[in-house]
Amino acid sequence: MKLKINIEKSIEKEKLCPKYSYYLDYFMYGFFTLAFFIIIIGLLSESNFHVSLTMTIGILIYIVLSTFTFYILGKMTKLTVLNIKDKTKARQFIHDLTITESDWKIWKEEADIIIFQTNPGFSNERQVTFIIRNGNLFINVMSFGRDMMSPIYYLSDKDILKTIIDKLKENKIVQYDFS
Repeated sequence: MKLKINIEKSIEKEKLCPKYSYYLDYFMYGFFTLAFFIIIIGLLSESNFHVSLTMTIGILIYIVLSTFTFYILGKMTKLTVLNIKDKTKARQFIHDLTITESDWKIWKEEADIIIFQTNPGFSNERQVTFIIRNGNLFINVMSFGRDMMSPIYYLSDKDILKTIIDKLKENKIVQYDFS
């Protein structure tokens, strides 16, 4: 999946704002949540609304997991903002990532934005987005599973983001020490 980004809106809100809506992802997860509740209501109506302790615990676990999924989906679009010393040095560092990371390919490059597509696993794609504007570097790492935002890879994405930030610190590209 290739997410097309509205750069101005993304910088303003400090989260990725696609040109085309990614709300279809929320709709799909919401559909599965609604389908589960319809199944539960169907099961309860057959048993004359007799709810056992096991069914109650199962429903509560599902509600917590659904809520957590929507929370993670919201956090996946957040941009990490770093102050950079030199725009050209930052762009060169970003281009050097394609050399050090063999499976990273530049998908889109314009004056302010560089987007990498990676394929770290057999069933997901990862998009690494860099936006350089006004002395700031905005970074986002997001995985897609079967062309939908995938909260399953959230922790892995955060590890990649932390690695990129650590490399930026090592190469003294960021202006301030965030440790």
